[in-house]
Amino acid sequence: MNNNRVDYNSMASFPHFEDGDVHIIITGSRQYHLHSAVLRSNSPVMARLLNEENAARLSNRAIRRGATVRFRIVMTDSTTRDGGLPYTLKAVPLNEEGKPTEHRIVGLDLENGRVIPAEVLAYESVFSALYNAPIDLGDFETDGMVHVLTGVWSVVDAAEQLQCTHVVTHAIEATLLATGQLLHQSIATRPAPWLILAYKIHSRNLFRESIIHAAGKYNTEEIQKEIVNMPEDVADLLHRKGRTLREAVKMAEKRILSYYPTHLQREKTVGRADKDSIGRASYSNDVMSWIGLVVLRHFFTQLLADDATHNAPDMGKELVDAVMQGGDTYLDKGIMDQFHAYFPMSQKGASVLENKVSDMKESIKKFMADLHKNESMLDTKTFKIAHFTCVKVFQHEYPFGEARKNVVVDEADDMSE
Repeated sequence: MNNNRVDYNSMASFPHFEDGDVHIIITGSRQYHLHSAVLRSNSPVMARLLNEENAARLSNRAIRRGATVRFRIVMTDSTTRDGGLPYTLKAVPLNEEGKPTEHRIVGLDLENGRVIPAEVLAYESVFSALYNAPIDLGDFETDGMVHVLTGVWSVVDAAEQLQCTHVVTHAIEATLLATGQLLHQSIATRPAPWLILAYKIHSRNLFRESIIHAAGKYNTEEIQKEIVNMPEDVADLLHRKGRTLREAVKMAEKRILSYYPTHLQREKTVGRADKDSIGRASYSNDVMSWIGLVVLRHFFTQLLADDATHNAPDMGKELVDAVMQGGDTYLDKGIMDQFHAYFPMSQKGASVLENKVSDMKESIKKFMADLHKNESMLDTKTFKIAHFTCVKVFQHEYPFGEARKNVVVDEADDMSE
């Protein structure tokens, strides 16, 4: 398929080009005079309809009269029941005068004061995209995201029917990306439909954003239900990204549970207490640090028991946020007071223990730092979400395009560059 659209000098002439040799009738008032070369080079379906053997052999008289149309295509009701669009395009034979040999020439009667179906208007958008003309998908602010997205899907469906989704990719991308954070918030809220849309139109920008959020919500019922209906290569990538992320969270949790402050560790050289600081007196000097470590581990093991970590619907996002924020976000004074109800300490002792725990909170942040990164375009400081956005998408991983076939990479660690 030829991906290059012909760029005529006067795009302002769309949809009626004086030299257009194809007359397309969608409805009585929606008609187009376009070029067979443009339609054929971008749409296999149009290439079949515009077979040169079916072109009108215009007479010299018709040519002198200014006739240019050699093909006529009319939208009619579809007779198939294959789950596709209710309308289809049909070629109408023309005689040597450029006149139809069949009586039906006005297209569907859809505009008699009625709302025109979106799937019909979608064809106009596809034809516009063939000529790099703007596509009207509605206004996010006045029409709302649902209305605009419905229009987008109609355009994609029409482009799929014509087997030319590539021609609408840029126009749809540009329209959606222009909405900024409204788009990113919508993707973050329900990434699965966006992921499928991005795959259909081969949009890397939308696909990357969608897979990041879908992987972050991998443990949710929403994603687990929708993943079974996704194209196989998309589902495979999402499974891999989701499971890799979950494993990364699990590894970070293990590192926290096996964490020991450096000053508590000892190195044995000669094995003597007076030389290696391995005697009881040396260890007793660190008793407050050991108690603080017990308190910290008690907190994390309780979360494990409550299944509030990597197996939770949020995959441990709440825990990671708490660890990265530190301070009184977890193990605050109220919790420490509960501890002291069983293990009373002097005011000074309690203060020392609090400082030890605070130092450890700062030290363990490094285990969660990568999980706290935001690889998406969403402003997560303004629009709060309950899932990770740290997944990276590499050039070779897009399930469409040629780049993935030509890149050799090391896939040992999906969480790193």
